[in-house]
Formats: sequence, structure tokens, C-alpha cells
Amino acid sequence: MHGIGGIGKSTLAAQIAARACRLQPWRVVTVVSGEIGTHSLPVHPTEADLLVLDNFDDNLSGNGAGTGRIVRDPALAALLANWAGKLLITCREPFALPAPGGERLGFRHLGPLTRSGAAELALAMPALRRLTEPERDRAWRLTAGHPRAMEYLDALLATAATDLDKVAAGLSQAETPQPTELPAEAAEAVARAASDQLLADLYDGLSAGAQTVLVRASVFRAPVGQGAVAARPHHIAEAQAAGLLTVGPGRELSVHRSTADALHRRLAEAGQRDQVAAAHRRAAGYWRSRAADSPAGLRANLEAGYHLYAAGAATRPQEPQQQQQSQQQSRPSGGRHRLQKRHLRWIGFAVSAAAVAALAAAEAAGGVAVPHQVPSGAIPARAGLASASAAAEAAEVRGRAAAWVARQVSAGAILACDPAMCAALVAQGIPAGNLIVIGPGAGDPLGSAIVVSTPAVRAIFGARLASVYAPEILASFGAGPARIEVRVVAPDGSAAYSRALAADRRARQLAAGQLLRNRRVTLTRSARAELAAGLVDARLLITLATLAASEPLQIIGFSDAGPGASPDLPLRTAELRPAAGTAAGALAFARAQRPPYLAARAALAPGGVVTIEFAAPSPLGLLKPPP
Repeated sequence: MHGIGGIGKSTLAAQIAARACRLQPWRVVTVVSGEIGTHSLPVHPTEADLLVLDNFDDNLSGNGAGTGRIVRDPALAALLANWAGKLLITCREPFALPAPGGERLGFRHLGPLTRSGAAELALAMPALRRLTEPERDRAWRLTAGHPRAMEYLDALLATAATDLDKVAAGLSQAETPQPTELPAEAAEAVARAASDQLLADLYDGLSAGAQTVLVRASVFRAPVGQGAVAARPHHIAEAQAAGLLTVGPGRELSVHRSTADALHRRLAEAGQRDQVAAAHRRAAGYWRSRAADSPAGLRANLEAGYHLYAAGAATRPQEPQQQQQSQQQSRPSGGRHRLQKRHLRWIGFAVSAAAVAALAAAEAAGGVAVPHQVPSGAIPARAGLASASAAAEAAEVRGRAAAWVARQVSAGAILACDPAMCAALVAQGIPAGNLIVIGPGAGDPLGSAIVVSTPAVRAIFGARLASVYAPEILASFGAGPARIEVRVVAPDGSAAYSRALAADRRARQLAAGQLLRNRRVTLTRSARAELAAGLVDARLLITLATLAASEPLQIIGFSDAGPGASPDLPLRTAELRPAAGTAAGALAFARAQRPPYLAARAALAPGGVVTIEFAAPSPLGLLKPPP
């Protein structure tokens, strides 16, 4: 898959890999990111293997014109050309592998989002989702549906004293004249122009200290601790609020590759190359200080050489396969490592922080119980049995909660979770890219739509979780201190969310009254009571009103309150019986809608009963509240 930076290639690759693990649990999946060598890869691949090479651009050379690019290392090129398993590669531009094996490589271009896709993404962003539907459509035209540009726009609207009209004035040359889908080439041109200008506006709005932090962090190829950039907390927070700096679960810092490249290009055009060169030299010193006679030291030396080369202070560093060869010689011999089925193996320099924390470092973060070898008799037998029983019970509750989330929560929703819970969610097929890992020192769960409240998460946030961040419970599993609650995140605080929910319920009552008075609609007693109380999801109300406008409709009932859910959350599923002969049409109508009115599931049961189910959480503000 190839396409411009920030388009979502890595996210899509992670979703494909997770789906492959879920649907084909016998398949061994290996994910490698960035610059690699032949010794990084499995030696004897089979058809049951899937190798994902993410951010493969670091391994390419050439002029970048069409397939004029080639793999720089001939040994790596030959290995990939003759690979026996499945290959999934992400990069910005197509490239060539040696024939004849290289001819099997197919290229798929990944362009900006379509109009409907951009609308769905906008609803997951704090500032864009507050816009009206015409304004969100204009945001798509301004950015051409480029996800990273949309993130920049969202951050600019959220942090700057500006509105969409002012932003549009600065992007007038990039805005498409009509609200229609654009050809891929035109969409990418608009996306590039919008991304560059929005990034410039965000960067110029930072203080000098935050700009310095951002430039220093942008040269690193892997997340690093705050000490690597000598940053003050408030400068980190400022750059993070602007959407330009990512702070990981362990407080590590990283800058998205497309953001870093655009920032470096902008500084070069402004005659400020020395800032980037100084940041590279500083990064080289950081890695030199961490070098030692260990595998980590080999990587530190490689990274130091890369930064010196980038700063113009050294020739190209030793190729990574040479470094890894010397490292391989120091390792004990052994076969290829395989993880349990339904798990991914992530190696390389720039893998997803969520996947690393959830799948490789869960125990280190204190979120999952793993049995250790202890001296015989070190703990009483009954205590050991109790501990094992508690761990098994906790795992069972995590599994039930993860299965419910995978079934009920919107596929595009961002979820915050502790490492053990994140691992359970990945095992259920939720992409690691949709997860924000919460660990010790985490700031808050904002940026997610859902937070999974486990004992570990409650230990971090305490009472603030319900009183500040996430007041409403979608579902609850287990009991007592070990319970797990799936909570809706309140981006503007608990009080504001409660007010919005109350206003939304009044609007739902008003809309439901129209259904109750509609002579085409017949209702069971329970359905009538739930409508009158304003307990039905706004998306369902609008869908049912539209269906009833053309054909008589019997509403049987509403459901989908999760176990232990807060009583004032809307019901998201309806069972209805359209007029004779129209059930198939009602089903087709439900399946043909666009977000946010596209149902998560729509099915036809015997007897002509149609079930329409929307995903959680229910959006607020779709209906106009009463005066």
C-alpha cells in the first residue's frame, strides 16, 4: 500500500494484521517497522506466514519517479522477491523488486478519505464533531479527506482563537469548489497544500519553548523519554495540545513521521536548517550516552550514526543488517520464536506504542498477572491457589468485557485501557491503532471515546474517573473491586456531558412524541413507554420516522442497554415489523445510510421482523432540543 504521508497506511496495515490473526489464528504474523536488515526477518517463511513491513521508505533509494525506487540492500531485495509467505508493505511510493519474483508484488494506492469516510472520522474528533453537518462537509473539502490534515484542523479549531471561516480563508487556494468526490491526484494536491498550511499555523502558534521541544523530538525515529529533549512539562503539554506531539503511556515522546518531514521541510524553506541539524546532533549525543556492550547498545550506536549522518557530521552509518549480524552472533542458537495464536509479534524501531504495551510489555506496566518461577515453599500453597484463582477470574471478566466492546462499540471508536485490557481487546479483533494505553503516570483518558475502567485504571484516576472524565457506564462486568466498567468519555468534563445528555433526552422525548402520534405506527406497551420517556437513541428515532413516512410500521420493542448500564443512556436497538412485503425494503434502507445513521447491524428474522442496531456510544445533539 502506498500513498502520501499521514494518509493512514500504518493504521490500515495494523487492522489487516489484527484481522488476519482473528480470522486465521494459525497464521504467524510478524510486523517490522522502519529500516531493517535480512536478519530481522524469519528465515524459512511458509504460506501460513504474514510479514508486514511498515514505513518501508527507509529501505529504499532512487529518484522516486513511479517504480524508479529500489530496495537499497540487494540481499534484502532478493529475500523479499523470493518470499514464500504473504507480504504486506506500506510506503509512500511504489518501488521495484528483482525479477522474476518481484513481479508478484502488486501495488494498491491509498488516497484521502471519501466524503462519507471523512464525515465519520470527523465525528470522532473533539472540535470537528461540534460543527454542523454542512461545516463538517466543508472541512472535508478543505482537507480533501486527508486524516492528518483533519487532525491538524481539529487541533487548530480546539486550541486557537479561530473558527472555520478564518481557517478557510487561509486555505482558500486548497478548498475544492464543489462538494463532490475528487480524483485521487487532485485530492492529494489539495491534501498536501492544506496539511502544510495547517501545520504552519499550528507551529507558529506555539511558544518558542514548545517549538524547540517539537523540533528536538521530531528527529527521533523511535519514541524517547522526556530527558532526550530536555523538555519542560508545560512545553510538552502545549505541543501535545496542538496535536503535533504524541505522549505515550510511559510518557515517551514521538512525532508522526509525516508531521516531522513537513516540519523539517518548512524550516529548510525558511532558512532554519541549523535547527534540525542541531536537533540531530543532540539526538546523536543522547544515543551515544546510552550505548553499551549489549543488544540495546548496538541499536544506540546505529541510531547515533543515523543522526550524525542526518546532521551532515558523518558519512552514512553502518547498514543495519551488519549491526544485526554481529548481534545475531552473540545470541544463543535456537529456532524461530512464535507467539500463541491470535497474537502479533512486533519488532523494529517505530512500532505502535499501543501494540507494544498491550502485547509485549503488559506485565512491566503492572496490568496483567503472569506466573513467575519462585523457590519451592516461598509462598503458602493456599495463597498460591487463591492468587491463581483470582487471576483466572480477572482474565474471565476481561474476556467478557472485551467481547462486549468488540460487539457493541463503534468500530472506529478510540478506546483507553490498561495494558492487560488492551491485549484482551486486540485478541477480540480490535485494531491496536484504536487503543490508547493507560499506565502509571498517565495524564488522562481524553482523546478516546470510551475508557475501560479496570482496577488498574481506577487506581490511577480514583474518583476523578467518574466525576471528571467518564460519568456514564455503558456496561459493567464482574463485581466489587475487580469489576470492569465500560464508560463514555466526556471531552468537556462530567458536568457538561450530563447537561448535554439531559438536553438530548428532552429532544428525544419531543421527537418520540411525533412517532407516538403517527397513525402509521403501532407500538407495544413497553415500546410506547420507552419512547415517551425519551430513552431511545436519536439515530433510531430518525430512522423509524423515515420508514414510517412511507409504510405502516409496528414497533415491537427497544433494547441494548448493556449489563449494569447507567439508566439514562439511550437504547440503541429496535425490533420492528414493517407492512407486509416491505421488510426487505426496510432492511435495504437501513443498510444504505451514511454515518452517523448507518446501523452497525441490520437483520431480517423469520416472521418479517427487522432488527436495527446502532453502535455505542450514542451521539448527542443530533436532534434539536426543545426551547
